[in-house]
Amino acid sequence: MNQKKIGAFISECRKRKKLTQLELAEKLGVTDRSVSNWENGVCLPDASLYRLLCDILQISINELFAGEFVCDEDYKKVADDNLLILLEHRLYDTSSKEITFDEFHNALKRMSETALLLKRFEDKKEAITYLVNETGLSEEECASAYDIYIKMFN
Repeated sequence: MNQKKIGAFISECRKRKKLTQLELAEKLGVTDRSVSNWENGVCLPDASLYRLLCDILQISINELFAGEFVCDEDYKKVADDNLLILLEHRLYDTSSKEITFDEFHNALKRMSETALLLKRFEDKKEAITYLVNETGLSEEECASAYDIYIKMFN
């Protein structure tokens, strides 16, 4: 989720409703400083406020997370993307955080792409041969990696 984009969207929607930051804050039971922080992309609202915030701004939670109005044709795709990003954030939150979220996200994407690639081979031996040639690792290491990928994505 892009906090800056979401914040700008909250600001845009608040202004469309002709509300000040203080008026929105009072309706939500928070400070106007909190609303300012959201709108400036410093942080996101607490999850307990999402439903009420969306009701006040007359937007969907999907649109809130997307940081933009979503047309009917794109609604399912945007919802799926938002759900995946939320799950990735949740998974990242349980990690040791030795890497940034963007690095974590990219690693998950590469792992998923690798698993899909490996499933295209007719058999395990062919996939392992491919991994050995591509990575320069031993057959044993590649066989182990293959097993991990297949278990993880089946």
